[in-house]
Amino acid sequence: MQAPEVLSDHRDELEAALREAIGDTPQALCAAARYVMGWENQHGAPAANAGKRIRPALCLLAARAFGGAAADAMPGATAVELIHNFSLVHDEVQDHDAERHHRPTIWALMGEGQAINVGDFLYTRALAALTTGPADVTRRMDALQVLNGAIARMIAGQWLDISFESRDDVSVAEYLEMVAGKTGALLGAPLEIGAILAGAEPAVAARLGAWGVEVGLAFQAQDDYLGIWGQPDLTGKSNTNDIERRKKTLPILFGLNDADEGAIIRRAYSEADVPVEAVAAALGRAGAGESCREQADSHFHQ
Repeated sequence: MQAPEVLSDHRDELEAALREAIGDTPQALCAAARYVMGWENQHGAPAANAGKRIRPALCLLAARAFGGAAADAMPGATAVELIHNFSLVHDEVQDHDAERHHRPTIWALMGEGQAINVGDFLYTRALAALTTGPADVTRRMDALQVLNGAIARMIAGQWLDISFESRDDVSVAEYLEMVAGKTGALLGAPLEIGAILAGAEPAVAARLGAWGVEVGLAFQAQDDYLGIWGQPDLTGKSNTNDIERRKKTLPILFGLNDADEGAIIRRAYSEADVPVEAVAAALGRAGAGESCREQADSHFHQ
């Protein structure tokens, strides 16, 4: 599925800004970063795996909505995309995901320690891109405060997500709180940052950021659905990993709350090797897929 054309405007300028932000030295570290960004394969040859760049596109779109130019918001767009990739690298290490979008993840190629270093490097490049940008210094500092707050909420959300794996009493409300941080924060922040860099009033920019959080909640509900019922050849993601890792995703929580199927899922999760097909069947009988899609629709309408 293609993103709306308005989200691909200024794509060439964005890619140029991202490349400039990463730079060329240290050579090996920058090469690993280029692999993560999708510009090169593991042998250093040019590749085209950069993805849709939704978050920086939202930042640029927000700036234009408030009368700013793309150049005004480009440092913010660059920063949020680098932070997004920093978070992906660390998530892949924590989740032991060996592949993303049909390519080996960086830790699968270089080991966990070096992958963490690559993620940290992207983090530093993100802050540098925003703090050294051409926008008014007050706006840049306000934008940096928004970005730092979003990063903190994202990390707190990741902490909750991992903690849920060892808990049997996770509620849907707790899960949505986690998603608002882990996913929503880095969809709301680009919109708020773009508006700030274009000169919008802080309260108005914050409202736009809240809109982005709702988008994140809708997205995650749909993503959780695809994590069990998606087709890997279309999504580029495993449809067994969430169950195998005993994750408490939204459909699993709906299934656990079912009077009949919840006990079946709990027994399955207690086994040394989780019977993936049995869990998926129980979720189907519980109507967890339909409930998950309804949750996505609810946040979409919000």
